Amino acid sequence: MTPRGRLQSDATMVSMNHTESSFTASDGKKIYHQSWVPDSDSSAVVMVVHGLGEHSGRYQHVAETLVAAGCAVHALDHRGHGKSDGKRTFVKSYDEFLVDLAQYRSIIEGEHPGVPMVVLGHSMGGNIAVGHALDNQAGIAGLAVSGAALKVGDDFSPLKLKIFEVVAKIAPGLRPEGLSVDAISRDPAVVEAYKNDPLVFTGKISAGLGAALIGAMKSFPARYSTLTLPLWIGHGTEDQLADVAGSRELEAGAVNAKVTAHYYEGLYHEIFNEPEQDRVLADLVAWIESTTS
Repeated sequence: MTPRGRLQSDATMVSMNHTESSFTASDGKKIYHQSWVPDSDSSAVVMVVHGLGEHSGRYQHVAETLVAAGCAVHALDHRGHGKSDGKRTFVKSYDEFLVDLAQYRSIIEGEHPGVPMVVLGHSMGGNIAVGHALDNQAGIAGLAVSGAALKVGDDFSPLKLKIFEVVAKIAPGLRPEGLSVDAISRDPAVVEAYKNDPLVFTGKISAGLGAALIGAMKSFPARYSTLTLPLWIGHGTEDQLADVAGSRELEAGAVNAKVTAHYYEGLYHEIFNEPEQDRVLADLVAWIESTTS
């Protein structure tokens, strides 16, 4: 573990303690994680679950905003991502993500006993966060998802989907599909920074990981009614990477949860990195404050 260091956010002018560390996963892989914690007592703790190909460091500006609101923020790099061990964007099974996240959550809860926890997931991380919550609702004060990957897009025909699933079983390390980097944000500076970030993986994803996510997407809708915790949904209406219909399906299916949904007109995939990010983050902060107070 590296020593705690004091950071001063240029955006919020809030002092915070920043920590970097790692834990050993059940299979021996080292999973990197970091935290941003206010100097004073935290009103809530937010566990950030990042998206496909990226890493926790891309959420520093989100963390700064949340710390300014009194939250402690913790974020890991998924296996095969960022500074964590593992073949890039590859898992043997979806459960590897869930086991890592459950272990990480227990670490965070040990650092903040009694403080209400919000799980915040983006894109693939939104999928993983939903999967975690469906199995582990107890102790979660609220679940928030941004541009969540919850539904297979229309570009995947039934035939193409079947072929993809067969490929994943035979050769899970094969990489048949990639993502359009230009579709993450309407801000060219965000796209350029993404392309030049050495910790971001911009190549094609493995068939094994893709099949793991698709399997989760198929299983989720029948279980949405079991969610009873407060739920925040944020999605850009022009998201070309994660079908907004998946978020609408979650909103409609979570009939026993208190749902707050925002569909941001014209925004792309990364709503926290769009020109309107201040409005999006303000909506998230207001929901966290109302949910954890």
